[in-house]
Amino acid sequence: MAVQIQRAYAKKMSSLTALELTCEEDEANLTAKLLSLQLAKDDSADVTGAVYEEVDGGKLGHLIFEEFTTDVDAGSREAIHKTKGEPLVCKGQAYISGQATNVIVFREK
Repeated sequence: MAVQIQRAYAKKMSSLTALELTCEEDEANLTAKLLSLQLAKDDSADVTGAVYEEVDGGKLGHLIFEEFTTDVDAGSREAIHKTKGEPLVCKGQAYISGQATNVIVFREK
């Protein structure tokens, strides 16, 4: 069974792009793939929690982070990326500039 690794990112993450780059860097440094993003607490502070799963080498490719508003919006985004061969990584929430934000993540092919 693959090992899961948890990370916590500050509530004040400046942008969705900053979170995307941080997650890509963690994937490379941990040799692990992103599994999920969710709102969490770390020592009673609000954070974005991320779960990664170790992988056996190989290049994972770039992540694509997008904000969505409703489940219909998320479904539309998923359909668009599926036609491009970009699989869904996860759908969850993250803090961006202190605000809870719905986030959907895909992987570039």
